Amino acid sequence: MVTCLIGLGSNQGDRVGNLLAAIAALGEDPAISLQAVSSFVESAPVGGPAGQPNFFNGAAILATSLPAQALLTRLLDIELRLGRVRGERFGPRTIDLDLLLYGEQVIESPTLQVPHPRLRVRRFVLAPAAEIAGEMLVPALTDAEQRVSIETLCARLPDPAPSELGLRVIMSAAAMQRHVREIQLSGRRVGVVPTMGALHSGHLSLVQEARRRSDYVVATIFVNPTQFAPHEDFTKYPRTLDADLSALSAAGCQAAFVPSAEEMYPRGATTTVDPPEVALPLEGVCRPGHFRGVATIVLKLFHLIPAEVACFGQKDFQQALVIRRMVADLNVPIEVVVCPTVREADGLALSSRNRYLSAAERERALALSRALRQAEQSIQAGETESNRIVSAMRETLAAAGITSIDYVALADPETLAECSHVEGKTVALIACRVGSTRLIDNCLLDPTIDAGSAKRGAVRA
Repeated sequence: MVTCLIGLGSNQGDRVGNLLAAIAALGEDPAISLQAVSSFVESAPVGGPAGQPNFFNGAAILATSLPAQALLTRLLDIELRLGRVRGERFGPRTIDLDLLLYGEQVIESPTLQVPHPRLRVRRFVLAPAAEIAGEMLVPALTDAEQRVSIETLCARLPDPAPSELGLRVIMSAAAMQRHVREIQLSGRRVGVVPTMGALHSGHLSLVQEARRRSDYVVATIFVNPTQFAPHEDFTKYPRTLDADLSALSAAGCQAAFVPSAEEMYPRGATTTVDPPEVALPLEGVCRPGHFRGVATIVLKLFHLIPAEVACFGQKDFQQALVIRRMVADLNVPIEVVVCPTVREADGLALSSRNRYLSAAERERALALSRALRQAEQSIQAGETESNRIVSAMRETLAAAGITSIDYVALADPETLAECSHVEGKTVALIACRVGSTRLIDNCLLDPTIDAGSAKRGAVRA
């Protein structure tokens, strides 16, 4: 068996999906034993036509009994199966598989050169290769040269320009943990933004806040199965990975952790986190077990990404309280920052589930922000009776044709205990269905602040 190093690249279609499909195909080949796969690193295209998308590049170590030319043929067959069309030199491609090293052999033929000519000079080739094959030796091409390791070759290149290497996509839990430790050992402060993907401007505002509070930002994209009940929308929850990665890259996020369910919940895993009491009312009643899944996955992410700061959105108000309480109770050394809800110009709170709404349903959904704004105006006018405020909010929802209401509540913003009178800071919360789509929204109320005051977490259309 010969140990080989393979380079992978894609800048057309679902880029990371293409790389994963190529890796799966390599792993299914009986003549190939896949040993290790790097993270994927974004880079600008080099050469070829202008305007093509950025690449994601990676590397894999494999062992094979195939001769070098036969291995190259297998790689070309995989490219063909995955839709590679060879056109303009250095043009866009769904998948690009290169044989970088074949043991310590030097091969010069009309169809194959090993070591690959670009191995020594392209950081987008060397960076992922060094991650998994730093000690692998590159054979000398002439008698005057010496063998040199991948790691040494990578270190010899000048520091990359800011645009040369972009977002790093990591799928291995162990690699993610190791990467964050390396970042912190270099003296940089790490911020984390946990998400379930289908990103919108609200998520990206969390990335921006994490950038302000740290030197290196990791976003996570994981649709967590344990926080969905069997009748909920886990299977149809929107998954838009390539668009999400492009958005994170444009927002200045440095790394994305995109694990599989098997990576986060290995076979035999049974340990869960029992959430704090603030998880019991409201969502806790409507979605039993939901916050157990949330608390478990967030704590796992905090262990894998032991960041200094984590950013969450106020729209998931109860979730933020659960996480803050869990962090305090379990002495997790991380600062939890809750950022304001981001809204459309007409007041609709941004949500990944908004894409489920038809045009008519979206119009009806505006009643949530109207009801919250009505509650705000009522307390500014001197109303303190919670029942009257809640009743008016329900009437606003009903007038828009929203009748499937899980709750409309005024509660203490720290404990979520419902209050009979608004006497101090209070949170107004709504959960309802518009069509088949479940939406939540909230706003913070304070009767001591005048209507003309500027920043108050208010709902604005």
